[in-house]
Amino acid sequence: MSELSEATRPILWNISGTWAMYLMFVVALGIFCWGVYLRVRTWKEGKADGERFLDLGKRFVLLVREVLFQGRVRGRLVPGLFHSLIFYSFAVLVVTTAVVALDADFGTSLFEGYLYVALTVGSELGGVLILIGVGMALWRRLVTRPSWLPTEGQDVWALAFLGLLILTGFLVEGARLAVLPDRWAYLSPVGWGLGKSMAWIGPEAGAWVHRASWWVHTLAAMAWLATIPYTKFVHMLALPTNTFFSKLKPKGELARVDLEELMSRDDFDEDTFKVGVQQVTDFTWKNRLDFDACISCGRCDEICPAVQAGHPFSPRRFVAGCRDLVAGWKEEASQADSETPPAPDVVGKAFDKEFIWYCRTCLACMEVCPACIEHVDSIMEVRRNEVLMQGRVPTEAGRALKSLENLGNPFGPQGDRIEWIQETGLRVVGPGESCDVIYWVGCCTTFDESKRAIAEDLCRLMEACGIDFGVLGKDERCCGDPARLIGDERLFQDIARKQVEALNKRKFKVLLTSCPHCYNVLKNEYKQFGGNWTVAHHSEFLHEMLWTGDLKPEVGRKRRIVYHDPCYLGRYQGVYRSPREVLKAIPGAEVLEMPANRERSMCCGGGGGHFWMDLKSGKRINNLRIEQAEKLGADTIVTACAYCKQMLEDGVKQKDLDERIEVVDLATLTRSSILPCCETRSKSQQGEACEQ
Repeated sequence: MSELSEATRPILWNISGTWAMYLMFVVALGIFCWGVYLRVRTWKEGKADGERFLDLGKRFVLLVREVLFQGRVRGRLVPGLFHSLIFYSFAVLVVTTAVVALDADFGTSLFEGYLYVALTVGSELGGVLILIGVGMALWRRLVTRPSWLPTEGQDVWALAFLGLLILTGFLVEGARLAVLPDRWAYLSPVGWGLGKSMAWIGPEAGAWVHRASWWVHTLAAMAWLATIPYTKFVHMLALPTNTFFSKLKPKGELARVDLEELMSRDDFDEDTFKVGVQQVTDFTWKNRLDFDACISCGRCDEICPAVQAGHPFSPRRFVAGCRDLVAGWKEEASQADSETPPAPDVVGKAFDKEFIWYCRTCLACMEVCPACIEHVDSIMEVRRNEVLMQGRVPTEAGRALKSLENLGNPFGPQGDRIEWIQETGLRVVGPGESCDVIYWVGCCTTFDESKRAIAEDLCRLMEACGIDFGVLGKDERCCGDPARLIGDERLFQDIARKQVEALNKRKFKVLLTSCPHCYNVLKNEYKQFGGNWTVAHHSEFLHEMLWTGDLKPEVGRKRRIVYHDPCYLGRYQGVYRSPREVLKAIPGAEVLEMPANRERSMCCGGGGGHFWMDLKSGKRINNLRIEQAEKLGADTIVTACAYCKQMLEDGVKQKDLDERIEVVDLATLTRSSILPCCETRSKSQQGEACEQ
């Protein structure tokens, strides 16, 4: 071991004219900086997005976490593995190169002793691992070729270029060891092996090979540096930058301008007024950064329910289409002789007018994107423009919006809501009155007789727990989520203001809802309109009541239960544990997991306003979800969303599985295991009721 403290090797051995290397570095660095300038200039040409410069401390922590630990990148086993092999190994090579440069240019003595041993062994191993990673990536792109992974010439070129850098580096080391005796040659087994294989060429030829390969390796390294901003390697810059400026607000909170305030300004100009994204000039600088950060890895398409169902939509194609549109227009503008050509429309140029409507806004793409691209937020901006400025909206969605504006909900007359509340005997909390919990029933639950059981069961459970609760009665109207999802921002903001005003006239501790869509709007969106309350979903409430012992499931039957994660409860709010803990407490329940669960759960197909749209193309997403449950042998699908329940029930019927699979809400299943409605009966009577 003491011998290793003396380990080192000559730097720049056999190399003369190093001034040429420094000249190449200056040129390469200049080309690199110019490319970075052009990229940044393109981003800055986008509209402002000031919120991205808030909470810089949090952003720095996020950047370090994602760049160093590669959490999102390692979300998939194979691509995560080969990317980690390349990334971490390349970092070792960069450190080694920096240490060598310090010794060569500034006269330090770092590259010796144990540090030399560590860096030499690390670089040797790193080079091998990079070649393995490059080989895995090429095999995946050229041989296995997943359908959702596009492969272009630049993908293969980038991987091949990395391989060339490593191979020429090994060749340099091998040629040196073939000519120059080195007592520590065993620290570089690959180079040592290559040196042994080249020993026959003799010292003079070996020195020439070393010198030639060194210059080839150096030229390749400088070329790589120079081309980073212009090639696939730009993700090394754009991806960390995009991560730093990624969205810190709740996932379900969309950016918006206050339309009422904007239109009341003295300087309001109706001719220049615009909502959402129509042309390439309407994208913010963050949108443009998103487009450059995309590496077309295809993970978004792999998990997208619309892609899996064969619909004419793809989150990757959305990003690529917008990026190409921006780049094409810039090139056209740069070649124009005089006037700048008109900015092209996104819809009609990048993709057809139906494309964006197939998105379910389920956030699956954003959940798995290693570049932190905000696909859904950008798509919603395009939808807003299509609805409000262009007047283009799918017919069925248009009818839902009209009903929402005229009746206060997309289902039926408000009188039906009032009549049902009177029938159930629920307490109506009026303005100025107070209670512990206000239960926001939700429109789907209120107006669909088959879903009213969710509200009734939840209310009976609250009564059993002795909770002081009530409802808004006639003052509860739609929360506006359908308008929000479809893109009618004007209608959504009008609804939000009225509902916030109604809620703020009551005093309460918790706002409870059984609809994840209402949950998201009430918790995240209404804050922009003065609604700051503690909002809870009924799955969280049930979990808490079970944990405190206020609810004790005592009866049940043997079931093979599979839980379907609603997108707006799972990915949007991060609520995964509570509903599963409730299911585990149900007697006789065997809880299974869908193949696509939790963060990677599949949408029911009703998201993005599709509960009111039926765009006929490809397969039905809800049927795909039912097939997953069927393969597990489940006899019960439990969910915690009225919309999901409807979509899954439709899927069960369409697959003719009515007799084999039951779809039930979490509240209904919990009540059936507790029977609070029978609390005055004897235990024997309760048991008889359960058997019936």
